[in-house]
Amino acid sequence: MSGGAPGSAVSDPQHPARLLRALSSFREEGRFCDAHLVLEGHEIPVQTNILAAASPYIRYFIVLAEFVD
Repeated sequence: MSGGAPGSAVSDPQHPARLLRALSSFREEGRFCDAHLVLEGHEIPVQTNILAAASPYIRYFIVLAEFVD
């Protein structure tokens, strides 16, 4: 195993691009969506794990909501 992070088993340089394409197709197909964002009256199905990974700000509110429920 060379070039990757310690413990990483992925050696395919195309892996990140394939992963993003797969996540995008899941979103487009409405798969694995577990919440909705409402923006200006429009509901957008989302995957909270993706939102949390992309934004510490949104992650804070997702975690906070878990404690409130």
